[in-house]
Amino acid sequence: MGVLEQLRDQVNRKQDDALDQQNIEQELAARYKESILPKMQSIFVFMKEMVEHLTYLEQAVFIDDYSSKYPQFGRLIQTDYKINTDGIIGYVDPSKLMQVNVNFFCLNEGVFTYHLQGKSLIEQEIAFLSAHKVPFEWKYFQGIAIAQNAKFTVARKVPVRFKFEVDYAASNINILINNHENFGVYKKSFAPEEVDDGLLDEVARFMLRIDSDFIRLEITSEHKRIIRSKLEETQREYEEWLSLVRRDELFAQQKPDNNKAGKLFKALSGLRKNKS
Repeated sequence: MGVLEQLRDQVNRKQDDALDQQNIEQELAARYKESILPKMQSIFVFMKEMVEHLTYLEQAVFIDDYSSKYPQFGRLIQTDYKINTDGIIGYVDPSKLMQVNVNFFCLNEGVFTYHLQGKSLIEQEIAFLSAHKVPFEWKYFQGIAIAQNAKFTVARKVPVRFKFEVDYAASNINILINNHENFGVYKKSFAPEEVDDGLLDEVARFMLRIDSDFIRLEITSEHKRIIRSKLEETQREYEEWLSLVRRDELFAQQKPDNNKAGKLFKALSGLRKNKS
């Protein structure tokens, strides 16, 4: 193949790749507009109304055991609900909705203090509290040992976030939860058709600590269907096996007992010998 032909072939492949990519982008855009955007808009309407009601009612939610790591938090109050769609404090164009965020705090008055020794432990603690956006202060102090010592002062204020986010490439909607329980991080992906009022109600009930059904929802509807199908198949196989067992038992009851017949034959043989 000549140089010109090689270049022509490379150009053709590049054009084909560009056309394929264009088709993919068009399909993703159509999927977003037709299936994902309406679901994101319904999520926003649902969560916005819920936040407005909670703000008006000023209904406190109490958390007595928020963190096993820091029992010093004591009782916290869940409050100060906010919603945005730009990741900060505002709203984006509803026709370009890519995320819905519900933020609130688990808080109470005062602070608590504790000491840590050792450079590694101190650095890990700073990284952990910073990552979870918990207000804190710390400073080194002179201890008895050679190892570094630090005093931490932590506010009883934990920011919590529920984020509904479009996974554009996968045509899904992700739900991300930060700091709701014990500084946990939770992420779950849903197909647009799975996002309905029932799912949003489960999220709301979990958010308000009414129950924990949503956090246990670790499988998709498709996986549920597969599991249900397998269970039904297993049940049919069991019933067929049980039917065979019952048939064999019934047959055994109707069949002459060869063992008893053998014993009777031996007994009659003995009587004949005695008479002889």
